[in-house]
Amino acid sequence: MHMNNSLVGQRIKGLRLKKKMTREELAEAADISVSFIYEIETGKKGFSVWTLRRLTEALKVNPDYIIYADVTEDSEEAIARRKQVACYDNLLHLQKLLAEAMEELKDVIDS
Repeated sequence: MHMNNSLVGQRIKGLRLKKKMTREELAEAADISVSFIYEIETGKKGFSVWTLRRLTEALKVNPDYIIYADVTEDSEEAIARRKQVACYDNLLHLQKLLAEAMEELKDVIDS
């Protein structure tokens, strides 16, 4: 999935301003740095699914709006995209758990 960083950044900045939040407040709420918020809002940097999750929770908005400017949350396309993001999120979590289990198994074998 390719995101247009500039458009996504504009949406995030617009939401932040609409909610009368400073960059500092959004950074604190999303647990990311103020400089990273600036780089996202100006389109200089993209971000991970984890960061998207933190931003959407902090801004109290559906991820579809940030990525696609989709305000129709019940459309089949919006639901499919949410499922795709959730699956990717779950895969990343499972990958982390598998890596931890492999490390524990290695420790058992080595001892």
